[in-house]
Amino acid sequence: CPNIYSVGLTVQVFGKWIQRLPRFILTIVATGAYIAIAIPGYSHFETVLENFMNFIGYWLAIYTGVAFADHFVFKRSLDAYVISNYDKPKNLAIGIAAVLAFCFGVAGMVTGMSQTWFVGPIALHAGKAPYGGDVGSALGFAFGFTSYLFLRPLELKFIGR
Repeated sequence: CPNIYSVGLTVQVFGKWIQRLPRFILTIVATGAYIAIAIPGYSHFETVLENFMNFIGYWLAIYTGVAFADHFVFKRSLDAYVISNYDKPKNLAIGIAAVLAFCFGVAGMVTGMSQTWFVGPIALHAGKAPYGGDVGSALGFAFGFTSYLFLRPLELKFIGR
């Protein structure tokens, strides 16, 4: 999650069109979004923050699973990264496999998450009732990693990059 200091740089990864906007505009828009989130949650800040941080952890586990699969299985070394291609979309993977693998990771995360407001079916069996055990991060990583191993070769076969 970008903080106000870095949001102007962080959101520029969305494309060249957003890179043309002045960074102070991006920071103002992000501040508005933060305020819109903060106002409804001010009376129960601790709960909102805890839930938000849990989702950051889940997201990080899924993202890491997909990234590790790509790096350690498909690229296998730092030499496989062509730095000059970073801003040439026609030379980069489209990302369909990564997006779908991330979605599978979310499915794994949901089945294994144990929060006060939701307990997944696998989490119920991972600990004592009524909350079970929170294995959402581990399942998110595993589902994301494993599904990318199957999806990336299909993307290479049918799309070619």
